[in-house]
Amino acid sequence: LDLVAPSSGINAEYGEETYMERIAGLKEMFPSPVRTGSSHLLGATKSSSLWLYNFVREAIWITTTSAIILALPLAIEVTQIQAQDDLKKARNEKLFEAKV
Repeated sequence: LDLVAPSSGINAEYGEETYMERIAGLKEMFPSPVRTGSSHLLGATKSSSLWLYNFVREAIWITTTSAIILALPLAIEVTQIQAQDDLKKARNEKLFEAKV
């Protein structure tokens, strides 16, 4: 990666200028209140994004663990009841086949 700006007529007069020097030169182009305001806006955007990320992460964790704690015992119970019903049906079928 070459950080030196490509040569042109203007750069040939002033020597080689890196991209970092060009970016630093842009600072002079904007007044201080604009730079300060954009800096505060960028900081607020970053902190808001981090807050939203953490909030969503915690909400997903709470939802998933609550669903597992509340729904898993119910699912196990329903499965056991179905297994008992299937066993009773199988016994009744064998019982009625033997009488015929």
